[in-house]
Amino acid sequence: MTWLLPSALAIAGVSALVATALHFIARSRPLAESLPTARFVPHRPVRARARSIALSDVLLLVVRTAAVLALGAAVAGPVFAGARGRVRRIVALDRSRDVGDMREARDSARAVLHAGDVLIAFDSVAAPRGSDALDSVTSIDAVGSLSAGFAAAMRAAARLSSDADSMELVLVSPIGAEEIDEATSRIRAEWPGRIHVVPVRAAPGNARTARVESAAGANDVVIAGLSLMGVVHSVGDVRIARGRLTASDSVWARDTGHVLVHWPANDSAAGWQPRPAIDAIGGVTSASGTLVGRFPRAWALHGNAIVRWADGEAAAVEHAVGGGCIRDVGIVLDPVSDLTLRAPFRRFVARLLEPCGGTRRSGRADSALIASLVGGARFAALVPAAMLRDRASQSSSWSPWLLVLGAALLLTEMAARKMEKRPA
Repeated sequence: MTWLLPSALAIAGVSALVATALHFIARSRPLAESLPTARFVPHRPVRARARSIALSDVLLLVVRTAAVLALGAAVAGPVFAGARGRVRRIVALDRSRDVGDMREARDSARAVLHAGDVLIAFDSVAAPRGSDALDSVTSIDAVGSLSAGFAAAMRAAARLSSDADSMELVLVSPIGAEEIDEATSRIRAEWPGRIHVVPVRAAPGNARTARVESAAGANDVVIAGLSLMGVVHSVGDVRIARGRLTASDSVWARDTGHVLVHWPANDSAAGWQPRPAIDAIGGVTSASGTLVGRFPRAWALHGNAIVRWADGEAAAVEHAVGGGCIRDVGIVLDPVSDLTLRAPFRRFVARLLEPCGGTRRSGRADSALIASLVGGARFAALVPAAMLRDRASQSSSWSPWLLVLGAALLLTEMAARKMEKRPA
């Protein structure tokens, strides 16, 4: 049994001691004795009282002490955990694009999962799953995030801690370099024990030099900017479509590794859903750079956002088709502007020319960082469940009953005092 607010017990104990001490300080009337000269004393009520130190009103003391302790226990909030030495295991399974073989990762997770354990599959986000749903976990073409996996595991541990005596965290991941961000170390520090890491094979990197092909002329504002980068060729793995997409464009995009960038030059070349109200904005940002200018926004794009306007709305989205993908770019450029001839455009557009899903960096994180994530010898593999319980949000099912008991005892105390004062 544990208490949500142990300090309430101490306060209740002190209050009970004070009540007991007060019962030892009693006032009583002096004994009446007959004196021969008493007939000359006027007949008046006797008001004199004598102070004595002796325990009085024992039954009333017991009722008052029981009421104080019951109310203190209700505020302290007793929680009875049915752990009985049980160990619960939380397995965080990486299903991101950083995993080289998802079947190997599932087999590794299956080897450490037991009945009653919790499985958390994560990529850029995390979701708890039952251990029996392991076969349904598939690889996701998204950047992995150890921060998301750790955070979800700790939430699950706090939720399950009342049913266990100890908790263990197992991480099944290649621990790729791109999976670690600024929050990873801070979130990991919240786990008070060592993490059991089961390494799996990492996916190879997909970095490459883009080769861009387009039916647009060399005077097109976008093609002119790409020409300065030296990436425009007669045949390539990236195709820039400045007009409406054709059937041949869609067929071409389905080939493995092909990226079709649909970047309409005007409204008639788009065929997309227009915005409720056309406005203008002063900047657009990708993972590789930022463009500053005045851009009209004519379309509402839906999909996996890879470029965003300054207010967070999607400016370019990606859709997977077959072995490739199509990227819709809703950025309208002035055909007579020299914006695309400048270095900021070359940095900005690099993200639009990356392989589908973005460039994947190969290789694991450095050994020192992995060692810090695992934890040193001073950490134990099994963490006491009491250390993980979320006392701020936990409630006690016994508190209401203790409050009722305390109220009943207080009513009994009031009745006992009235009966004591009633003359015989």
